Amino acid sequence: MRSAFTLIELLIVVAIIAILALIAVPNFLEAQTRARVSRVKTDLRTLAVAEEAYRVDWNSYTHYNPGSDCPWLSGRWAGFAELTTPVAYVTSIPRDPFGISRYGTSAGSLHHAVYEMGCGAAGIGPAGRQWDQGPGMPSDVFMLESDGPDHDDDTNGNLSTGNFPWATTIQPNNPGTVAEALAMIYDPTNGTVSSGEIFKMGGQKPGGAVFDVVWAGGQ
Repeated sequence: MRSAFTLIELLIVVAIIAILALIAVPNFLEAQTRARVSRVKTDLRTLAVAEEAYRVDWNSYTHYNPGSDCPWLSGRWAGFAELTTPVAYVTSIPRDPFGISRYGTSAGSLHHAVYEMGCGAAGIGPAGRQWDQGPGMPSDVFMLESDGPDHDDDTNGNLSTGNFPWATTIQPNNPGTVAEALAMIYDPTNGTVSSGEIFKMGGQKPGGAVFDVVWAGGQ
């Protein structure tokens, strides 16, 4: 007599496979996110070393590169171009492994898969792009940033990369500003897909509690 699985047995096998998938898939996605976070931190450290080498030669950090620029379409790397030519402080500019993210609610408000790099003179102003000079040159501080796994630019107000940390309008010891800075820092203990930016600070740290918080979070 031939033997075969009964319908009940097949349903039990399918249920077991489904349970195993429910356990395995989230763990796999978590591992992917952790790997991307690690890669971002490595990339930012590499770019920070390049910025420091650039400053040794030129007595200034580069101009800035907003993630809203689309360099492989426009051909303009902004500040990143200065790290590759005419002297190659890095051989290539890495792309953000988290890909495209949002920096606003309007259509087209996107950061492309490019790290943001803010440079400027602390307390004076941002460095601007090479073709749009800002008041912050020569620049003495920089901020390298990824929008992180939530794909959203969590900086806002005075802590936006357009004027932080070189703006004169920041109240460095204001508790509300400090709280805003803390909220800006990515913390995987809240879940790997959490709000906040992954960033690296360098250069001259201005005085004040908010800068203490940001420099500690961006190392």
